[in-house]
Amino acid sequence: MSGHKTTHTQLERFRLIDSLLCDGETVPFEKILDSLRLELRDITLSESSVRRDFRYMKNELAAPLSYDKTKHGWHYTKPYKLPAEGFSDDELLYLELIQKIVAQNSNDDFLYKSFDTLLKKITPNKDSRALSLSGLTGQPPLSERFYITPRPKPLIDQGVVEKILDAIKHNYILDFDYYSKWEPEERHRKIMPFQLVFDSGSLFLYGAASKDKMPNPRLFKLSKMHNVELLTSKSFDLPPNFRFREDFEQGRFGAFQYDEEYDFKIEFYGEARTTVRENLWAENQIIEESPDEQKNTISFSTSQWIPVLRWVLSFGENACPLSPDWFVSMWKNSVSKMAEKL
Repeated sequence: MSGHKTTHTQLERFRLIDSLLCDGETVPFEKILDSLRLELRDITLSESSVRRDFRYMKNELAAPLSYDKTKHGWHYTKPYKLPAEGFSDDELLYLELIQKIVAQNSNDDFLYKSFDTLLKKITPNKDSRALSLSGLTGQPPLSERFYITPRPKPLIDQGVVEKILDAIKHNYILDFDYYSKWEPEERHRKIMPFQLVFDSGSLFLYGAASKDKMPNPRLFKLSKMHNVELLTSKSFDLPPNFRFREDFEQGRFGAFQYDEEYDFKIEFYGEARTTVRENLWAENQIIEESPDEQKNTISFSTSQWIPVLRWVLSFGENACPLSPDWFVSMWKNSVSKMAEKL
């Protein structure tokens, strides 16, 4: 019915504006407004709402919009496609799943908030795609058929991630206080920041002491960094060994790795056998199954002995390391200390 107002989303207006400007021609603002009112059957759509749409498209969606004062109209200065227009329904579903995965590891700091903001910019309003993403009429959106469990949130001081990113961009020295389990007291550090390292929801800084002539980089956990400051008057040249992980590393046990690689052999029993069999723990792993003895034996090489020790201990009575000998001794010592607390 003429003049009848229907519900529409901002995304629908973006799409209509895009369709009017996609050929590169300058279109008068009045014509754009009239076209929107007609297509959306909303004669109450205001000039101010549409002008806000233009500002949002330009500032948030990177649309190359320009106003021609002589023609009193808008046009694209180069070819452009709305972010959501470039995705299929399945890809939009995957975007929503990525949002949930990001939220799973969120630490409420600058970087994860930026991830979330970016994904929201390129993902359309849920209401506008609810039908196409529902699979069957009357069913909830497919994204609601997936659940991503939340992980523990690392407690990182406010602004730390943002300062580290700034330091990485400009090769500034970072000044901070740090507590390590290897050292009894918090110590003051001045570090050349090389890379941010992501590991199971935790964030680490890979860098080296600024005073080192031969950089010997190590990992610093962001949740242990306090009173972080940028030394903008001091910068450094990135050394050849700035990359955290090189191709030789075989293990998939997280961030921590060391210079020397070791050959591990570990037996698993009970339900642990299934867990070990269903995952790739190292690129060079070999799994031997012994149904009669009800055990599986996995062999692999890696330098990541500390994460491997934690991994073996996490299986309790269903895991037993066989080699290397020094690793077996460490495992026995850990088990003995736990037994003493019973």
